[in-house]
Order: sequence, then C-alpha cells, then structure tokens
Amino acid sequence: MKESDNRHEVSVVTDGREIERYKQEIARLEQLVVQLSEIVLRNVIKQRPGRKSGHP
Repeated sequence: MKESDNRHEVSVVTDGREIERYKQEIARLEQLVVQLSEIVLRNVIKQRPGRKSGHP
C-alpha cells in the first residue's frame, strides 16, 4: 500500500467521523428549535387577549 493510499483511508475515516458529528449537532439543533417553538407557543397563548384563567 502506498503512503497516499493510506492517507486517503485516514481521510475517509476522518470524514466519516465528521459527518457523524455533524449529524449529532443537527439533531441537537433540531431539538433546540422544538424547545424554542414550545416556549414561543406558550408565551403567545399566555398573552392572547380575552383569555380566561385556567386551561385554554
């Protein structure tokens, strides 16, 4: 095996790890978006005019 072939294999492994890390980061960001959306929705409901106390 040539040194350039070995470097290519290392590069592919590194790329695979980076892709996995990016997927995990995307999943984390998606969860944060969901949480933020829930907070915003709760605040919109709380500030709705004419809302009676208790459950909506």
